[in-house]
Amino acid sequence: MLSLFITAWLMGFIGSAHCIGMCGPLALAIPMQSGSILERLFNSLLYNVGRIVTYTLYGSLLGLAHSVIIPYNLQAKLAIAIGIILMCIGLFILFSNQSINMLSGQARFYQVITKKIGLLFRNPSQYKVFLIGILNGLLPCGLVYLALATAFASGSVAHSMIYMAAFGLGTLPAMWSIVFFANSITPSLRMRLRKLYPFVYLATGIFLIWRGSQNYNPLRHMQHGDMIFCF
Repeated sequence: MLSLFITAWLMGFIGSAHCIGMCGPLALAIPMQSGSILERLFNSLLYNVGRIVTYTLYGSLLGLAHSVIIPYNLQAKLAIAIGIILMCIGLFILFSNQSINMLSGQARFYQVITKKIGLLFRNPSQYKVFLIGILNGLLPCGLVYLALATAFASGSVAHSMIYMAAFGLGTLPAMWSIVFFANSITPSLRMRLRKLYPFVYLATGIFLIWRGSQNYNPLRHMQHGDMIFCF
């Protein structure tokens, strides 16, 4: 459990540069950012807690889907398969120096969400700041897709929720304090930090393969997935 939490937190923490680049402008534009430092900090926290709530709900749905759809005797194999896929993606990005655009066909969904976020900017309140964070968690993001794939392979509803919550908490330090150091995050710095992305994929893939191999026990799977008759 601890290794699951640490892996998810590190994924979010290392990927914070991507979050700042993609969601930073929205975080800086959230309503009620003209008050005192404490008020701005509190509103930023509300916004980010909203994101983490959405990620955690994602995790609960994925964990439930995993437990219902994936047979018990295939769960460990699924983790290994997803781990291999993530390692291949990491190696592709590392050696080709290209990124992968995942699920780019969600443009219409993206437009619906951004329109609803725009409506919340009218007559701002702390409640609406929280809702903006929840909707922001629904926006398409390659890093979130990576976390979701890993959460889906985690093996249970609780593990999936913990993974997505830890991932969100990993992004919290940078995203929470972005209102104070946004000018220090230059494009060149973001480019340097982006070089860490393939290693995040590789480390996550290795973790899933290790986790799947630890949980893979053919006899135990037979006992849960197949009837064993003894004469």
